[in-house]
Amino acid sequence: MSQCGFVRELDWTFSPQQAMASWQDDIPLIALVSGGNSPAFDQWTILAPRLEVKSLTARTSCAAELLDLIQTFAPLRAAQFVDSGRLRLPFVGGWIGFVGYGCAPLFEPLAQVIGGAHDRHACDTAWPDAMLCRVPRALVYSHALARWFDVGDSSAPNVCEMVNLESIHDLRIHSSQRTRNSWAALEGGLITPHANAGNFENMVTRAVEYVRAGDIFQANITQPFRAGISGSVRSFALDALANTSPRYGAYLELDNDRALLSFSPELFLSLDGESRRVTTRPMKGTRSSPSDAVELLASAKDAAELHMIVDLMRNDLGRICDIGSIRVDEARMIEHHPTVLQAVSEISGKLSLPHHLADLFSACFPPGSVTGAPKIRAMQIIDELESTARGPYCGAIGLASSCGSALFSVAIRTAQLSRSLTPNQWTIEYHAGCGIVADSDPASEAQECLAKVEILRVALANPVSSHQQNLAHV
Repeated sequence: MSQCGFVRELDWTFSPQQAMASWQDDIPLIALVSGGNSPAFDQWTILAPRLEVKSLTARTSCAAELLDLIQTFAPLRAAQFVDSGRLRLPFVGGWIGFVGYGCAPLFEPLAQVIGGAHDRHACDTAWPDAMLCRVPRALVYSHALARWFDVGDSSAPNVCEMVNLESIHDLRIHSSQRTRNSWAALEGGLITPHANAGNFENMVTRAVEYVRAGDIFQANITQPFRAGISGSVRSFALDALANTSPRYGAYLELDNDRALLSFSPELFLSLDGESRRVTTRPMKGTRSSPSDAVELLASAKDAAELHMIVDLMRNDLGRICDIGSIRVDEARMIEHHPTVLQAVSEISGKLSLPHHLADLFSACFPPGSVTGAPKIRAMQIIDELESTARGPYCGAIGLASSCGSALFSVAIRTAQLSRSLTPNQWTIEYHAGCGIVADSDPASEAQECLAKVEILRVALANPVSSHQQNLAHV
């Protein structure tokens, strides 16, 4: 262990939502926020200040640059155990950030087509294709134990001082006080597609034609939506996370004009630094009502979509895992998430020596559930058909810990927040997509997209600060 690496348990009794609500206004916040509803997966919330940020644009970079950044941005430090039961923390410093779908050509150069979406819209966005934030010290919260830990480099800025404890105390006393920084949805919370609905249905029709022609078995076709807010983007994000309680939530204030907000339910990759076990949990098949669980489980179409992606992910993991170590832990199960049901599989394997995290990314990125099968041809068709570049969407959001562990969600249910020309207004760009197979119906796929947009509607529907309400009832 590094001499300056440490773990210190704190005597705090408040929740992560309360800590984020009381984070110092002038310190940019980097947060991976779990709902804490499924102890097997979303056990941790991690808070840190934004310090050093490395950005990368795929058009002017190469795979080696990104892989080097992934591997070297988390200097080695031993794992930390915090009690006699040998509870091992997932993070002891390292980096937190995103690798966007725009980095896909770095890993699969044949997946890009001349004149495709990646070319057509290369200059449309001010967003880099990857942004990694160095995190030498962080606050880690265990949802299972309701315990806080201060971890990392003792010489780094004291993260505990970035939570305003007096603010939490004042809010407990003055329960009727509203938050200092409020927000409001623009245009009544209206969410609009970039193009008309017929355009998405046309893309689906073309994808079905490719499937029936034998080019592919499946492609994930997406479309972008837009909304807007005024006021405090942090207050909006914290309210949205509190209202939706996502499994792999994230809120990253990446610079003064950009923030990434994710409600992802899907695990892309987790890597246990001690056992070297890699796990992925792809999702295919969505319904909007809990009463549809039986129908979703019985759907042959949705089962076929998921089984194809299971095979794809087994193949990707097979590139860098020990022979014979890959197994399907869950062939297909139904999970309840905010606003939707999802069909999920779980695949795992043991990362071969001397492979490390960069090799794992190189073998598996981008996630199979947001591309299709066969992967490269599906990505070519996506690049041909889609009307906009995906940006961070459909990439990966998460952490790489100095102890060798890592966890990344698939960047779905994810909003790019960009400051508008008016300093007090923010534009929200949000994508949704569907897996397209031979018997896909364009109108039904469009409805599935709308079901996946519902979580943003929920987020926009409550301008009254929910984290303020949580504080008032402590």
